[in-house]
Amino acid sequence: MGDFTRMDGLQYWRNRLFASIVVYLFPLGILILIPSAFVVYSLSLPALTTSYFLFGVAISLISLYGGFELNQRKYLFLTLIYTVATVLIFFMGEHGAGLTYLFGATIFALLILPIKAGVLTIYINVAVCLIHAGLIHYQMVDYPLRESYEVASWLAISANSILLSIVSVIFLPMLFRGLQETIESQQNLKHNLIQHQHELEESLEEKETLLAEIHHRVKNNLAVISGMLHIQSFKESDKEIQEKLLNSTLRVKSMANIHEQLYQSKNFSRMEFDQGLKKLVETILDTMNHSKEINLNYDLDPVQLTISQAVPCSLIVNEVITNCLKHGFPNRESGMIDIDLQKKDSEIFMAISDDGVGISEADFRKENESIGIELIQTLTKQINGTYTYKPRHDKKGTEFTIQFSLNDN
Repeated sequence: MGDFTRMDGLQYWRNRLFASIVVYLFPLGILILIPSAFVVYSLSLPALTTSYFLFGVAISLISLYGGFELNQRKYLFLTLIYTVATVLIFFMGEHGAGLTYLFGATIFALLILPIKAGVLTIYINVAVCLIHAGLIHYQMVDYPLRESYEVASWLAISANSILLSIVSVIFLPMLFRGLQETIESQQNLKHNLIQHQHELEESLEEKETLLAEIHHRVKNNLAVISGMLHIQSFKESDKEIQEKLLNSTLRVKSMANIHEQLYQSKNFSRMEFDQGLKKLVETILDTMNHSKEINLNYDLDPVQLTISQAVPCSLIVNEVITNCLKHGFPNRESGMIDIDLQKKDSEIFMAISDDGVGISEADFRKENESIGIELIQTLTKQINGTYTYKPRHDKKGTEFTIQFSLNDN
């Protein structure tokens, strides 16, 4: 096959075709030559018998001898075809397959060698036919087809084979040029596609790097802001202002938590909200000044949210957990908070409940006027969801539920 590959076009397929010919030439040639040799031997034609024997030796050498290069095998194969054609024409004339071998030599030359070789076979075919016409004219070979005009008759018959060879030399190269242009066009198209793919991959990698850097810097900036607010809350003597600063700190931390998860996950469009939810609640518990032992019970389905839904949901969770810690467990050393996150088809359901003292109707009306509830209402509308925030019916405590549809964008 040489050093060619499929991408080299017609040359590869020419070499592969010839390789297939060589593979099948030896067994098929031997199968044909052996019975033919017996037939001509029985007809007392020793010269033709010797020729068949030499053909078998030639086929064996072309097929099996490893010292020949690819092009050498090709030209030896073409020479063998011409030898067979010449012998058959000499011994059998128009009754044999010699003219068919002449036409076959042109076809094989066009298939396995450059086009110039195919053109050259036309001249060789004409020369062979003219030489045989000379032999007929000088009565060196028998020509029993006609009693007169033997040379003209032979030339008329052999002209058909030459005409077919000329037609092949004209039209097969046109077909090959079209195939070659198609192969080259596909190669160029594949090369352009690969080049564009590399450019897109490099551009995407660059954008992902920039986006990761943006999320990282946003997270750092939010961390600085939350730190400043936290420090300021410690310095305030007014409890109400201190509480408001602490609430703002937790809200900023909730947003920073989202950006941190996006940066760490390398997925800048979606985040694993069920995993982020645990980290968010732990951050709230660590930030708020409380001495209670809070037990957390999670029942979370795997849920992926876009950043446009993850940020509002995190802020909502921040408000609800903060309210649980501030109002749910007065005069108690411990408490339980249950957090459920369920996904059914494209619907998300989240419930946060505690086993605290609950909330009275008066306190609930007062709570509805707070900035926290206003924030929950606004954020719920932002994600096109619905929520409830009310005392539990089964036991003491407060329950918050929210339901919304997954956003694909």
